[in-house]
Amino acid sequence: MHYFNLLQEIGSNKISTLKPGHLLAWRKDVLPSSGDTGHVLMLESEPVLLRDKVYSVSVYDATKRCDGVSKRSIELHTNEQGVLIGAKLHQDESKVKRMPIYHAKIEGSRYCFGCALPHKMCMCGHVEASKDQTSVVIFRHPEERKKTISTVSLIKQRFPSVLVKDSEVFPEPRAKEREQQVLIFPGGDIVEAGFAQLNMQAEAKSLERQYILIDATWRKAKKILHLNPWLAELPRASLSLDKLSNYLVRKVPSEDALSTVETFASAVGDSALTTLFDLFMQKQIQMIGADCYRQNYAGHINYSDD
Repeated sequence: MHYFNLLQEIGSNKISTLKPGHLLAWRKDVLPSSGDTGHVLMLESEPVLLRDKVYSVSVYDATKRCDGVSKRSIELHTNEQGVLIGAKLHQDESKVKRMPIYHAKIEGSRYCFGCALPHKMCMCGHVEASKDQTSVVIFRHPEERKKTISTVSLIKQRFPSVLVKDSEVFPEPRAKEREQQVLIFPGGDIVEAGFAQLNMQAEAKSLERQYILIDATWRKAKKILHLNPWLAELPRASLSLDKLSNYLVRKVPSEDALSTVETFASAVGDSALTTLFDLFMQKQIQMIGADCYRQNYAGHINYSDD
């Protein structure tokens, strides 16, 4: 799962950029108790078009069926835009596994292979991964990937099990699944105790909650709601705030606006993630310089000169 989380942040999901030597990985949306969270392999050859939107590629990987490391061919499937959407690991399989797939080169990258941040922003020495399972899905606008100031990578370092989906339009879930979902977004019922309070309310109704967060600029977050009417219709909850956002290098639209990582940390009650984010902000300001920060951000409501 680590490699999928990593490649999702620094890599590509396009067949056109897939090259020999790239690491490729996918993960399951629902993590099984068996611990089989997905798959990781290394590309040995360029992809070869077999038929419309289906490619063959030679890889090195290890599976139970092959009893260890082996070289073999697998099928990769794409959509009309050339985005990888599925794979068939064995030629005798009839079913294609549909899931997001990402890949990246492993040599000469400007990103750290531990935390998926640029080397000069590396946070590896400051985070301890939690084994806690969280019922959270983050819907992320595609333009948020690979941003130096993106904070989802911090969440994934701290909570590797968190599922992140990159798109503007998301498939509408079945009615039974929608009954379990709550959108964490401004404009909903105020929640004082985060997920703990919502979980207690759900247990009273014999429901198992799934929480959805949107990671995007505020303008694009509203666009995602517009493009996904089912998402806008979900029950909505907002967190009770006791301070302004500490996302010091982004303009916040109002005093009740929090970044994705702050919302997540507050909802799960994780002070370690909050501390990690504060350190991340300090590094960002050090990188751009105090004078530059003051010149460009002094007018923001959450500006801090500490």
